[in-house]
Amino acid sequence: MASGYYKPCPELNRCDELIEKYWNTEQYDKCFAGHLELAEKGYPLAECQVGYFYYRGLGVEKDLAKALYWTQRAAEHGDRDGQYNLATLYENGEGVAKNMDEAKRWYLLAAQQKHREAAAKCRKLKIM
Repeated sequence: MASGYYKPCPELNRCDELIEKYWNTEQYDKCFAGHLELAEKGYPLAECQVGYFYYRGLGVEKDLAKALYWTQRAAEHGDRDGQYNLATLYENGEGVAKNMDEAKRWYLLAAQQKHREAAAKCRKLKIM
């Protein structure tokens, strides 16, 4: 995980365990199920991860509408990776109508939390 960004808590420990035990062994269905349980309880990192699972179709059938839903939840709960991923969905029109104003807004929010790729994107789009 992004060391230093996420505050230590039982949910972070569980996400780390899921990655170690299931992601690294390509048992994506089990990794997804564990993250979904945490996401349903409102843990932003897990929400972001669930969005990614749906986006890529890892351990679950690919579903851009569900990817958008979970990614947006993570972004709205302040997860910088969720904000960056949501911006990308808006920029590319994946699962949502293409909207550069929304993309820029979410890139900027992620960049303000020191997300490197978002900061680079903001510079490229001249919004920072």
